[in-house]
Amino acid sequence: MKISTVFILVGMLILSLYVLIEVNYYAAADTIIKNQSDVPYLEIPAIGVNESINNKSVSYGIYHEPQSSKPGRGTVIIFGHRTLYGSPFLNLDKLKNGDNITLIWPEIGNAEYTVNDSFIVPASYQMSVEQGNSLFLITCYPLGSTKERYIVQAKLDRITPITNKTAHENPKAYYAPLLIVAFFGGGLVINYIYPVEEDKKIIFVAVIALTLFLICGYLFPIPADYISNRLADINSFLGV
Repeated sequence: MKISTVFILVGMLILSLYVLIEVNYYAAADTIIKNQSDVPYLEIPAIGVNESINNKSVSYGIYHEPQSSKPGRGTVIIFGHRTLYGSPFLNLDKLKNGDNITLIWPEIGNAEYTVNDSFIVPASYQMSVEQGNSLFLITCYPLGSTKERYIVQAKLDRITPITNKTAHENPKAYYAPLLIVAFFGGGLVINYIYPVEEDKKIIFVAVIALTLFLICGYLFPIPADYISNRLADINSFLGV
């Protein structure tokens, strides 16, 4: 086996773990929605956010801090990732004062907020949960780093009843299968153009095995942060 083949196999393994993080995220988020009839939602039209809110972990998507309140009952604190895990808050820093945010909360209603501030704090910053009827959206900052936190603050304007028109389904339910297909297709392309004929069979088998690995991750999702931690260990070992 050529040394170049080894590098390709290692690269494919690392890439498959990154893809697995996203596959697990979308699969787990879809499972949460299907298994709960009272799932709240976050809508931010200005940056295209329309996703469910969970009470398990930020690794499952947009996460409601359990020590904070529900809309209309006090301060609401919501967390979301900017990189990996579906990146729901990727463009959070593009929100401007006056932009609208809606929390669609079963048994409460459509809580409509207006952005009135944004600021950056250290990662160690402790957010108070006693700040009136305000909403705080929190994510990591800068992009790709956990050094600081970017926070968007919004004030509650009103709460209106939920109607049938606000019923939701997971808008990204198909992302996980799409990622698996893209990985498989990319692997086949690499195998086709790879110049070392005697090692092509090895690469093909690796593509099949890793694709099956991703399918298992889709059918039986585990917390994406566990995979992320293992990936960090591999990168550290390789000096990446």
